[in-house]
Amino acid sequence: MTKLVQFLVLFLFVHINYSIAAESPPITSGYVLTHEHPTQAMAFGGNYAFTGAKGNLVDGVMENGYTAHCGGCKVVGKCNHGEVKGMFASHGLGGDMGVHKSHMGPVHNSNSHIRYSTDWVREAFAPSESEYQDTNMKIMVAFAVESEPMCEQLYYANKGKGYKCSKGDSFASLKRQIKSIKSWVSRNSDWMEVAYSARDARRIVNNNKLAIIIGIESEYSFGAENRTFDPVDRLNRYYDLGVRTFYLAHKINSRLAGADVFLPKGSVPGRALRVTQSLAGCFYYDDAVGDFPLEGRLGKNLCDNNCGDNAFKGGKVLDKCAFRYGDISETNYLDYVTRGAGAFNGFNLYPKPPGFIQQGDRAGTTTRNSIERNNLGLSHDGERVVRAAMQKGMIVNIDHVSSRARIDIFDIATGDFGNYPLNALHNKPNERLSNAKGFKRHEYDFDRAELDFVKQTGGFFGLRMGPTDSVEYRQSGITENCPKTSTETAKMLAWLLDQDVSVGYSLDYSTVTEGVHSRTLRSCGTNISDSADQLHTYGRHITEGLSHIGVMKKWHKELEAIGLRNRYLNALKNNGVEQFIQMWENSETMSSRGNQIPRQTFASAANNSDGCKEDSDCANSEYCARKGLDVRKNICKTKLSHGKACTDKRQCSTNRCSWGFCADADECQSSSDCLSGQYCGDPISGKQSCKTLKSRGQTCTKASQCSTNRCSWGFCADAHECRSNSDCGSNQYCGDPISGKQSCKTLKRQGQACTKANQCSTGRCSWGFCADADECRSNSDCSRSQYCGDPISGKRKCKALKSRGQACTKGSQCTSGKCRISFTCK
Repeated sequence: MTKLVQFLVLFLFVHINYSIAAESPPITSGYVLTHEHPTQAMAFGGNYAFTGAKGNLVDGVMENGYTAHCGGCKVVGKCNHGEVKGMFASHGLGGDMGVHKSHMGPVHNSNSHIRYSTDWVREAFAPSESEYQDTNMKIMVAFAVESEPMCEQLYYANKGKGYKCSKGDSFASLKRQIKSIKSWVSRNSDWMEVAYSARDARRIVNNNKLAIIIGIESEYSFGAENRTFDPVDRLNRYYDLGVRTFYLAHKINSRLAGADVFLPKGSVPGRALRVTQSLAGCFYYDDAVGDFPLEGRLGKNLCDNNCGDNAFKGGKVLDKCAFRYGDISETNYLDYVTRGAGAFNGFNLYPKPPGFIQQGDRAGTTTRNSIERNNLGLSHDGERVVRAAMQKGMIVNIDHVSSRARIDIFDIATGDFGNYPLNALHNKPNERLSNAKGFKRHEYDFDRAELDFVKQTGGFFGLRMGPTDSVEYRQSGITENCPKTSTETAKMLAWLLDQDVSVGYSLDYSTVTEGVHSRTLRSCGTNISDSADQLHTYGRHITEGLSHIGVMKKWHKELEAIGLRNRYLNALKNNGVEQFIQMWENSETMSSRGNQIPRQTFASAANNSDGCKEDSDCANSEYCARKGLDVRKNICKTKLSHGKACTDKRQCSTNRCSWGFCADADECQSSSDCLSGQYCGDPISGKQSCKTLKSRGQTCTKASQCSTNRCSWGFCADAHECRSNSDCGSNQYCGDPISGKQSCKTLKRQGQACTKANQCSTGRCSWGFCADADECRSNSDCSRSQYCGDPISGKRKCKALKSRGQACTKGSQCTSGKCRISFTCK
């Protein structure tokens, strides 16, 4: 490149950035939450998380955090809400959140209490109390998240409520969550907006709104290893949906990159992760890509069995064929977990897949600097996806991939794209972790060289705000050691800032991720124990730490209380937003510097011509023709053309079978595919097409057909003034007449006619009239020697437990806990 060309490029770069800065002045306050999961309640089957009373979950996000009644969990017996079930949850991630009091929301180590709500997010964005208003979240990166093992186990363990899992491809779940994120933002458009570009983000923040950036995080965002479609096409689909950042892998290897080997192999969660990789090897790698050498106790390969392709069968005599995670019994899984660091370490067993680049003769793992590391780097398709993302100016993450893959991405960013920014949106610096309290270092967290990738390219680092223990860093001003609390996180933040790294925060509240503990809970420190522990409470609720996103309004007051020096505190409070937007602006500027490489296909190491189990086992232009119960007899057939006889849309190239024949493809699948003033028509026959929304008084069959979004008695009607009681004042309820619009009405007094308890100021409707309020709602509201009485009429009261021989209707009324068939206590 000549000096003249270099000068012109530099001039253009400076001119563009100067123009943007001139158009919108630098942002001098606020922080960024770099990795959050507001639609977590829709992930993993969507049926394990407690989101409060009916109607409190809207657009995939909980509306009100502490307004719904929570019955708590009993000392004996199971929790009566939101229980995490299934072997991957109970063995790999831990059980439920344990015993907690009635009406108590999430605490620092919650599992099944959702930790995002609209009112909590707004508190982080614009704190209501004056003492916290110097702290503002101005950008939130909202990730749609999915995990097939978690989804499989939670969906089936909870008896199939929620959303069914998609085998080997998370696109449906991620698309559903992306749509919900956009709908949630649209519903709160007076204070939040989706940012699709750096310019958008700067404009939104300057307009005093919260900028939401959409991302995706899943093992199979781009399909499992046995898929053959071009993942760049899938990236284009995500981009068109509004996605601006993503992960190449999550917890296990993907078709794009090797995953970081997360958690020490000696820990139960670490062994569970390695088992997950083993099972994925049988389901998606073996028989489709290459042989997966998973050995049982006697040396038998558990992937090679009499079940057919892509199946797993354990080593016990009574074991059955498993084609998905949910087929494996909890007993067997626990046995595999105990062997997770050896025979069931799927990362160590992993062969060399075709199409992977820049690696040795084998895959598997190697121990370097006492850390087990994945030998897999980027695949050829992975490199193409990285290049495509950079050409679009997307925010490129290097979390969750192996150390080898990070080097591969860095080489592309610096060698072909002129120092494209690389980011770690939820991570920790490995060298700052102290092993004294059991916080082992592993490949997920960044080594110094990997941190330098972020620093050198001008990327952004989002520190994961979970319990940790840091080595000393006296420059921070903090002299106390209080493991798992703010003192340790603050030391890491100060050290990162001294490395000239741009820093934000990652709460990453998903499944069982813990938040920073409160110092009150830990009861540690001699000089700071008397300082106000900002994280212990939220209003009148005990949180015991950074338990939900609303507590972030107190975070900088907590850093001040523990003595973090002002220069660090001011940088954390005020510099993050401008630095993040500049990183994105630089990414967009660098997008034109690099090129794409042509796609190559690689011969599979396995012969998949013997049969198929499902359509995903076939090429994109084929479907799996079923030949009976024996899946080994199924064959892949070419999809049928327009006009050919069919029984299912999956047989047709148009993806539509109407009245027994392959028909024209639908113009739309749902109203989200249409313009803002249209809906997707759904006739008995003929293709679905976008139609103009109907006005008031026109005939309708669904609310989505009406511009008022309300169809009553077959006609588009006035819009509701309210949808639920949460839309009304504290002394009102949302009326629900047979016809007409719902409106807020004054709560009824005792003795007035009612049909529902929520119409009454007492909260109780008995025999059609508002009655005295109950003294108790469940046994957990009473002492151990009492139960909550439930008469036909009258208010429920705490009553003494009945002794043997006394009359009863339920076991909970008896001291023995059992009521005989004769209706007497046992």
